[in-house]
Amino acid sequence: MKRIATLVLSVCAAMTASTASAGAPEGSWYVAPEVYGLWLDDNRQADDDVGIGFAFGRTVNANWDVELGVYGSQHDRVDNGTLDINGFALSGKRVFYRDGKVNPFISLGLGFFDSRIDPGANAKDFSALYGVGLLIDLGGDHDDGSAMQLRGDLGARRALWGDSDDQLVDYYAGLGIQYNWGGTPARKVVDSDGDGVNDDLDRCPGTPAGTAVDSSGCPLDDDGDGVANADDKCPGTPAGAKVDAVGCELDSDGDGVGDGRDQCPNTPAGTPVDEKGCPRDGDGDGIVDGVDQCPNSPKGERVDNTGCPFKQELLLQGVKFATNSADLLPESIPVLDGAVATLKRYPEVNIEVAGHTDDRGADAHNMQLSERRAESVLKYLKDNGVTNLLTSRGYGETEPIASNATDEGRRQNRRVVLRALN
Repeated sequence: MKRIATLVLSVCAAMTASTASAGAPEGSWYVAPEVYGLWLDDNRQADDDVGIGFAFGRTVNANWDVELGVYGSQHDRVDNGTLDINGFALSGKRVFYRDGKVNPFISLGLGFFDSRIDPGANAKDFSALYGVGLLIDLGGDHDDGSAMQLRGDLGARRALWGDSDDQLVDYYAGLGIQYNWGGTPARKVVDSDGDGVNDDLDRCPGTPAGTAVDSSGCPLDDDGDGVANADDKCPGTPAGAKVDAVGCELDSDGDGVGDGRDQCPNTPAGTPVDEKGCPRDGDGDGIVDGVDQCPNSPKGERVDNTGCPFKQELLLQGVKFATNSADLLPESIPVLDGAVATLKRYPEVNIEVAGHTDDRGADAHNMQLSERRAESVLKYLKDNGVTNLLTSRGYGETEPIASNATDEGRRQNRRVVLRALN
């Protein structure tokens, strides 16, 4: 019994002295020689003594080991004979806290033991083994999947069936060394760029020092535009918007509205726009603010191409013809184009194109000239897409608006007028 007490104390002392830091690597094989102290069942009529054991096993995963053990012990009997107990067992060990320096475990197995009595009859029995224990790390190179551990066991062997008349129960306490090899190497924890995410998880391994990163080690990009927060000068970019190198939404026409939201993407430079990127039309008359010469037109009022009220008679001031001819001069084109734009806005309005002259020349000639000039303007309007119902009429010199006694008066009387008929 003194030897058994010494063995138990040694186990306790060794466990207390350990300073290890990790358990056996997963997937490793191991061998474990042990010395056992045994307390035999009283029916064996033999002294308690010390035996030896040797286990060969595998660390299956973080929770389980499987091993095959062989055992042997010799005992003195009360009748001055001897008792030799030899056998083997296949066991499973449920290991807890494998990543700690101390790994408690429980074990359960089934074995076969041969008890030889000299002098006397032998007994062969199948036995159940169950117990608890500790594995305490002593070192080893975890980087290459090996480990050295101190191993302590406490348990019992119960005979289940065989030659023994009684279900004998023997108790044991063991101490040994377990050596593991060939396991999965311990993962090296390295963070090369110092961003707080280990290299094996870091998808952006070259992050500059001090850059805020997400869980994958990549620079934070709160608006998801592909430009990191640290470089993003427009941090609130709408989702899906195309951005430039500094994270600002692309704005091809430079109107201040990003391409992704711009419903009028080719706005001329300098044109005031609304939140959709379209030219602003404050009074809703269809003439944009930059062009609208009458920006406060009443809602629903007809306006011309300048945004001003549509007149029943529109004087085409600036329309000029060759002398004594119906041929339009080039400087007339901008004025006529403005008239085209106005009429296209109101295709339902019927229009009379009225030609007028001054009083120089014969009345009949002036009447014909005014008619030809009115027809020339009508043709230009139709040729440029005006679909209104158009008629032309010449008034000659019959409706002057100024005195024909002066050059200025005669100039004003030579005119073409668009007259709304409805």
